[in-house]
Amino acid sequence: MEALDYIAFTLEAPQAARELLRALDEAVAQIAVFPYAHELYRTHRPMKDEIRKVAVKNYVLYYAVMDDRVEIRRFLHGRRDRSRIMDD
Repeated sequence: MEALDYIAFTLEAPQAARELLRALDEAVAQIAVFPYAHELYRTHRPMKDEIRKVAVKNYVLYYAVMDDRVEIRRFLHGRRDRSRIMDD
């Protein structure tokens, strides 16, 4: 995952990368049990799937709940211009 590689290797902060991975694993485990627990991502444009979001440290995990699975769509830093990226 690009975010973890960036933190671990570019920023030379492997402990911070491990902590982010741990938090991400916990969020994914929670989503697996309670997929509708997190808020919907709102946009003015129509989207094919309903997207939900959850904060994971300084990042936001975006996912779609399908009939029999959860599909992770994006994992972005919280300061990124998400509306431009997510609406694509």
